[in-house]
Amino acid sequence: MELDRRVAELFQEEDRAREMAAALIALAQRSPEAATAERESLLVFLRGPLERHMHYEEAALFPHFQACGLAEEVQVALKHHTALREATEALANAAQGGDVAGNIVRVARLLLHHTNFEGDYIYPELTHDEWRALMQETVRPAV
Repeated sequence: MELDRRVAELFQEEDRAREMAAALIALAQRSPEAATAERESLLVFLRGPLERHMHYEEAALFPHFQACGLAEEVQVALKHHTALREATEALANAAQGGDVAGNIVRVARLLLHHTNFEGDYIYPELTHDEWRALMQETVRPAV
């Protein structure tokens, strides 16, 4: 049961990131000022939970996917990770009076594109049982 919960959490993380990205894009279109006000909380998410998620994918999941014949897809996902990290730093370094909202939209679009890519081209390649086995191999038990 624990493994099923871990698999569900992984997919929920992707879903939450996708929803957040879509909401940020819509917010920036309605009000650049309101989007700018979300800068710090977005940076906390990007540098915390998202970075941990990407690191886990890179260290644990991507090698497995490459072994399953998905090397090209993994390379695309790694490029997405690099672009997200670069966009995060650009957002962090954007001058307060500059185009912060534009940087937020850029990050959000990259995040939306990346999560859709993984959801469409990488994650569906494993069966539920394969996901459970992968979680058993790569996730430390909860203490």
